[in-house]
Amino acid sequence: MGPSVYAGMANGLKQIVLAPFEIPKAMLQGGLNPISMVGGVMTGTARTVTNIIGGVGEMAQGTAATASQAAKEAAPYAKYAPFFFL
Repeated sequence: MGPSVYAGMANGLKQIVLAPFEIPKAMLQGGLNPISMVGGVMTGTARTVTNIIGGVGEMAQGTAATASQAAKEAAPYAKYAPFFFL
């Protein structure tokens, strides 16, 4: 696996782990006004869901890249598969 695959999976994991912190961050950015805090909760929740979905997608993309890379590396040896079953 290449370094770009690991980087994609690491970035996806980072997005998923840090996503719940978007809610308090958005609440604090809104100020101490209760109406702004409610808006911050809604904004933070939307950012959290977006980051989780994006992180899962990025991790899946890294996994798919790994699978396609493994298939490309194994293709030259496919001609020896019948000997494995004997």
